[in-house]
Amino acid sequence: MLAVLVVASPAAAHRTGVSGTAVCQPDGTYEITWQVNNGSWENRYAQITKLVARPQTPIDGIKVGSAISADTDGDGPKGVVTGTQRVPGTTTSATLTVSATWFERNGDRTGIYSTDSGRAAGLKGTCKETPQCVGMAQATYKHTFDGAKGRATVELAGDLPLCKDQKQEFLLASYFAPSAKASWPQYAHDHDVAVIDARHRKVELKVDVPKCYTQVDLVWGGKSELITPMVEKGKRYGDKKLGSKGKPGNRSAGPLGAYNGGAASCAQPKATFAPACDGSVDVHLSGGRYPVTFRVIATGVDRAVKVPAGKSVELPMPAGAGQIVVAEQGKEVARYLWSRPSTCGLPTMSTESTCTELKVTVTHPGQGMPPMEAVATYGTQEEKLTASDGGEGTVVFASGRGRVVNVVFPGYDYKLIGEYEDPGTCDKLPTTGSMTARVGSIGVLMISVGAALIVFVRRRRTSADEL
Repeated sequence: MLAVLVVASPAAAHRTGVSGTAVCQPDGTYEITWQVNNGSWENRYAQITKLVARPQTPIDGIKVGSAISADTDGDGPKGVVTGTQRVPGTTTSATLTVSATWFERNGDRTGIYSTDSGRAAGLKGTCKETPQCVGMAQATYKHTFDGAKGRATVELAGDLPLCKDQKQEFLLASYFAPSAKASWPQYAHDHDVAVIDARHRKVELKVDVPKCYTQVDLVWGGKSELITPMVEKGKRYGDKKLGSKGKPGNRSAGPLGAYNGGAASCAQPKATFAPACDGSVDVHLSGGRYPVTFRVIATGVDRAVKVPAGKSVELPMPAGAGQIVVAEQGKEVARYLWSRPSTCGLPTMSTESTCTELKVTVTHPGQGMPPMEAVATYGTQEEKLTASDGGEGTVVFASGRGRVVNVVFPGYDYKLIGEYEDPGTCDKLPTTGSMTARVGSIGVLMISVGAALIVFVRRRRTSADEL
């Protein structure tokens, strides 16, 4: 009996201590930290020969072949080896069974074997995933909105970022509007899109706001959500406006992202003028995106002209219309007084003087200008002539010394002046004597009524005159 006790007593000291502690992890699993220690029986060490884990999930850090030192050497500090195991969050029990062979300190086998089990503490089966980010479908936001200034911010609510590779777009849009209240049609003036993702929790949006009747909206979504034009019985943003009562707008806390305001019409009345060489003017009227009624005033003209939205109207004004004034809603839009286009030619005049006659020739400028009628006056004599298509018109007057010839063109603010010049040989020559050519050219352009006349006179003398 004593021999049995001698053998059994040492064996009882050769045990491995197995213990474990479970901690719930953010991903919804338990992580068990297992420790296997040496009983430190007379500085002998153990070597693991078998591991059985329940549940059967891998254990990192403890393996078959691991040596468990007595206290001072081996794989583990002070006779301990440590490993970790992941088990489902619903686990309520986990065990680890360790089989080992014992060796003398010099490496000789003792012939002693042990098998020991331990149970992990802390397993309640209630471990659930703790999110590290929030999905786009679950994310909520908070926002600020100042429609009059065209400014807004949107921020992800809570402490978690949006999950990787997910994003949410937001749109801020400003519109031209027909009134300070919600009315139609409206046309987009400016828009801005911002994106919240894993790296950006807060964004700022800015748009230019028209200096007229306007609407500004803060919308759930990106550029694809932009509505323009916004027409009666057409699409609306509805609950996509942030701060709405319904989804998705109600997923952001803050004021309703909608503004209507402004104090002036967004009509864009515009008038341009195209003068013609004959003194007439084409008035081009346009109103932009909204219908406009213009008032056009000139000499003998006072008309109301309606221009549909997005269209234009050409209004021809006759020559001599004087100052043209275009107004809209009592405000002057533009005014214009005809001036000769630089592409228009001018008629010219030449004279030929003899002892008995003054011949006046007017040359038409061509360039597609209409035929030009002229009235030539020489003393008490008056004659009419017509020139067209770059051709000439001629009249002949009985000569008289020192008399000026004036040529005017009805309908044009233009005048030509010439002069009869005595050839100087009329006393010596027969009545039918030689003719001396005279060109006294001479254009006067009357810029406006009452303008001064500038007269240019060129005289050419023959060699006989210079003697």
